[in-house]
Amino acid sequence: MLKYKVQKQVYQLPDGRYVYRIKALRDFGTVKKDTVGGFIEVEDNLSHDGLCWIADDAMALDKSRVAGDALLRDRAKISGRACVTDQCTVQDDAQLQDSVLGYGNAIIGAQSLLADAVTVRDNAMVFCQSRFSVSGKTRIPNLRGNVMIRDNAKLEGSISVRDNVTVGDDAIVRDHARLLERAYIGGNTVVEGRTTIGEDAAILNDTRIAGSTKIFGRVLVVGKVSILGKSYLTCCAYVCGQGILHNVVLSGDVYRRVSAR
Repeated sequence: MLKYKVQKQVYQLPDGRYVYRIKALRDFGTVKKDTVGGFIEVEDNLSHDGLCWIADDAMALDKSRVAGDALLRDRAKISGRACVTDQCTVQDDAQLQDSVLGYGNAIIGAQSLLADAVTVRDNAMVFCQSRFSVSGKTRIPNLRGNVMIRDNAKLEGSISVRDNVTVGDDAIVRDHARLLERAYIGGNTVVEGRTTIGEDAAILNDTRIAGSTKIFGRVLVVGKVSILGKSYLTCCAYVCGQGILHNVVLSGDVYRRVSAR
């Protein structure tokens, strides 16, 4: 049974395309009959099955899809072949492009811009702020490439995550942190400040990485370790234990056990 119809209200996008306002034909979930929803470009953008809905001034364009019990609301926009399903919510001014996938109970909001083949799943939350090119005219994606955000991970701030990065468990990434090139962030890790982590580095357990720290090259950091300041770790360095490292430089096949004082 059809659950919505396309209204006569039409909105023309800056690129000349048209989108159409929808209206509920029956009650389903929290949506009542005759509720006016958001916009679609074609009917395939919103499934007639499940409890999925596009609300407010949210838009689904191109071959994007809202399915399952997913919700697109506020001024959120999905395009390309992006898909949100299950109980995933996309809200605020968030944008999903290309082949981005959101599912489970994931929430994507604020000014987050996700592109390429990013996946956000489980109970992960992404609430990023806008990033711009040097000219200030072009928005740059917060997350792009084959990035996986899963479990209870939370991302916020003007972060940049790209190139096969995985963030999982209860990890938090915020501020102006940059993750790239197969970095893995897990456990209860907090990555903040202007930290840069990449090149197969793995940060686990209850670690905190902050300041302007840079970590590259198969580095492993585990335990209740805080690495702060302008620290630099590279080339298979291994740090574990409990305590704080400040402005440290570790390079090569180095083992460092940190002891709390």
